[in-house]
Amino acid sequence: MNDRIERLKSDAAELNVGKGAGRDGIYQMLGAVAMGVGVVIAFVAYQLSLGKDDQRDIQSLQILAVAMLALAVVGAAVFLRYSLARFLRFWLLRQLYEGQSHIDQVVAALGGRAEDAPAPPAASARPAELTEEREASSAGQ
Repeated sequence: MNDRIERLKSDAAELNVGKGAGRDGIYQMLGAVAMGVGVVIAFVAYQLSLGKDDQRDIQSLQILAVAMLALAVVGAAVFLRYSLARFLRFWLLRQLYEGQSHIDQVVAALGGRAEDAPAPPAASARPAELTEEREASSAGQ
């Protein structure tokens, strides 16, 4: 059991599954930064709009706040996409190793029984035997 876990960890390290590809990590970081920056600037723009008297200034700052909230939503989507990609890549590798482990167990279980069983008859002899049996049964009727 521990051998399989160690093999999975070593293969995951070789494939950079835990770390993800370089580009994926960069996009994940950019998504997190966009999410944080969007929320902070939106909050600051809203607070600045409260102290203004001119409606044009207030509307401009509110538009900026809404745009930054949209940036935060896009950043969250990008972050979530690349975070899930990393997780699912590792999950798929784990599923492959577990499937291979189950196949190894089945082969090992069948391997012990297959040695004890008698060898099957030759494939070419079976159709001839069946043909002779059919002819004999139809001639007897």
